[in-house]
Amino acid sequence: MVKLVISLGSNSHDRQCQMDFAIRHLKSILKNFLVSSIYETPAINGKDAPYFNAVAFAETDLSIEETTALMKQWEQSCGRTSESKQHGIIPIDLDIVVWDNKIIKERDFIMPYFTKGYKQIVVSDKIEQTNS
Repeated sequence: MVKLVISLGSNSHDRQCQMDFAIRHLKSILKNFLVSSIYETPAINGKDAPYFNAVAFAETDLSIEETTALMKQWEQSCGRTSESKQHGIIPIDLDIVVWDNKIIKERDFIMPYFTKGYKQIVVSDKIEQTNS
């Protein structure tokens, strides 16, 4: 079983629904799923709509390629296209930031849209371990 940390984000008009649907979907395909609160952050480029973000911790028996493919399929099914991206609208963005205790997206790992939720997950995970 591999541990992973996922960054979730949406800046579409229905961003709360998109986040809720994505969280439910990820819970259905991953194990030991834990998610931060959903919080708002400004768009990095300073001009697109603000994002709702969250960070999730999970475990899986799938490979990184299989897991990434499932997440990209979900993004497309929610309406994410190259055209929507060009217009600055991201219905849902799901990215694996940490895989098997290795940071694989260093840029995301240090960004405020990730660190806020990651800190919540790390604290929550330590509390669970302490109470076990």
